[in-house]
Amino acid sequence: MTDQNARFLIFLKKLGEKPAGYRVAHIHVSELQPAKKTRDNLSRAIGVLSDLKAKFKEGEIFLMKNLDLVFVTKEISKPLLAAACDTIQQTFIGQLGVTFTNVHGGEGEFYTLFDLSYEYAKVLGWAEAVAGVAEVGPSGTSDTAGGQPKEAVDLTLLARIKEEIHKIDIAPMLFNQPVYNIATGKAQPVWHEMYMSVQVLEDMFCPGMSLTSRKWLFNDLTEDLDTVVLRLLASPEERATRRRMSINVNLSTLASPRFVTFDAELPAERRNGVVLEINKTDIFENQRLFHELAPFLRQRGYRILVDGLSFLNVGAIDFDGLPCDFVKVFWSGQADSLNEELTDRLLAKMRNRKSPLIVLARCDSAESIRFAKDMGIRIVQGRLVDHMVKKNIPF
Repeated sequence: MTDQNARFLIFLKKLGEKPAGYRVAHIHVSELQPAKKTRDNLSRAIGVLSDLKAKFKEGEIFLMKNLDLVFVTKEISKPLLAAACDTIQQTFIGQLGVTFTNVHGGEGEFYTLFDLSYEYAKVLGWAEAVAGVAEVGPSGTSDTAGGQPKEAVDLTLLARIKEEIHKIDIAPMLFNQPVYNIATGKAQPVWHEMYMSVQVLEDMFCPGMSLTSRKWLFNDLTEDLDTVVLRLLASPEERATRRRMSINVNLSTLASPRFVTFDAELPAERRNGVVLEINKTDIFENQRLFHELAPFLRQRGYRILVDGLSFLNVGAIDFDGLPCDFVKVFWSGQADSLNEELTDRLLAKMRNRKSPLIVLARCDSAESIRFAKDMGIRIVQGRLVDHMVKKNIPF
């Protein structure tokens, strides 16, 4: 069942195109002492709002997780709505004054009234925050533990890890994150990105140490990871449960006998359900190999994704000259701080692009989703996207 915070956001989004005529009352019950937040008081307050809802026919009542009450209705006068809120204030605290400053900055205000005709954006921002649509850090791993840098693995330890990886069942370390198409406002899964958890690898093989701080050593390890992942995904049992997926893979792996074996074991009709994600650095360092392999792989039915782009990369890359189907751009706050010339190039490259398609990744904030919609980017990935899908919040 959808929780009330998410339900309020969903209701508000439905009003987004025509918010005129709607008012919102936010009653700050959460700021009161616990003794005041009784079931009886809440029931009486909801009763007052229910009477208004019945009178004006259109609207909704939301009891938020923190016990705040939110009432949305249409064509009600501000004095009438304020009078109802005054009655509710009397129910909770009688003649006592209010000393707190509420979440909207109102000092000494037990309730806050909004007119969505001109305050929709403000209310939407708050609704997104309480529904969990808030800024969270970018996806990825950290080389610090408890604020202290982790010690890097050395060649001897790496060699042992590389040997052990081939002896264990790596299925519990293989995770996936969906990639969604949001063109219609309702998210549709396109594929699931399969990835190894570096944190789990570190916990298993080198607790307290970092596998990624020495990039050249980690890149060496990724070739072994490619091998064990391909071996797992080629098994009939795994294929049966993973119809559309993407895998992160090195160019050296794609040119190796390991991939030839994977390709031979994968039914032809399943290849167009596999997206091969190749990091931009690998491509730029091995351009000749990429331009040899990519057309062949696409002819075989695979789709190619250039991974790991930032906003700073986009303006400098000739997308039309890349033999690929997708490019993955990581969202960051840089979008708001780029100079005008770079911003113009960025927008020209990304807006409504059809080939290759843009995948906007690390969508972990409301700003990232708005950017995708403004740019006509319909394929997105990130923790916020997962959260919105789980809560049935429309895009």
